[in-house]
Amino acid sequence: MLKGFAPIISKTPKALIVGSMPSVVSLSKQEYYGYAQNRFWKILAAYYQADIQSYEAKCTIIRQHHLALWDVIAYCEREGSLDSAIRKVIPNDLHAFCDRYKIQVILCNGSKAAQLLHQHFPDLPLKVIKLPSTSNANRTIKETKLYEAWFDALKQIEQ
Repeated sequence: MLKGFAPIISKTPKALIVGSMPSVVSLSKQEYYGYAQNRFWKILAAYYQADIQSYEAKCTIIRQHHLALWDVIAYCEREGSLDSAIRKVIPNDLHAFCDRYKIQVILCNGSKAAQLLHQHFPDLPLKVIKLPSTSNANRTIKETKLYEAWFDALKQIEQ
């Protein structure tokens, strides 16, 4: 079984960004979105005009902007990094997390995260925004549209 990461949490998070499960590269580096071609940190850096030269700088973006970052999956089996290979899911306790931190919105990084969220937490009484995956494997959307969708969602949670 693969084990995901602990969440990164600001002191007063408004929104929780969830992915499905860290990639093989991310797990080996012990960093969220550790694969250099994943656009997650680049999008946040562009939106917040922040430095992402180190993993700590990346985590600081989450901590300084009323965000939390976690995954839907706590444990699973998976060959490789593709979401389609995920099996035997044990989810994180998002109910307790959202209650504890008074989360107002969940941003799903990709279809698999959204599908898993709805499957395991169908009664979560929060606004959920499904966003295009920042994964390098998602090339069905133009880069400008990807950034636009994420920027729109980030703008919504600031209001």
